[in-house]
Amino acid sequence: MSLQISDAVVWQETAEGVSLYHTETGDFRTLNETGSRIWMLVASDGDREPVASKLSREFAGDNTAVLRRILVDVHEFIGTLIDDGMIEERLS
Repeated sequence: MSLQISDAVVWQETAEGVSLYHTETGDFRTLNETGSRIWMLVASDGDREPVASKLSREFAGDNTAVLRRILVDVHEFIGTLIDDGMIEERLS
């Protein structure tokens, strides 16, 4: 599945993280460091699995239990962004 930032979202990277504004809903948020990293990976890679895999490798190292937890958390976070209309998931 391919991920794409919604056309309705204006965003920019700031010192605090990535700031998002959904022009249709008025939703504004600033992502923390981890959320910002996920956002930037979505912006550059656009596929769910590579985003989750890259982030889990960056933060978990060789710890399998932590790696699995990160994968779950990343998928949940991406799901929230999809539900909130910030990103869209499409068939590749």
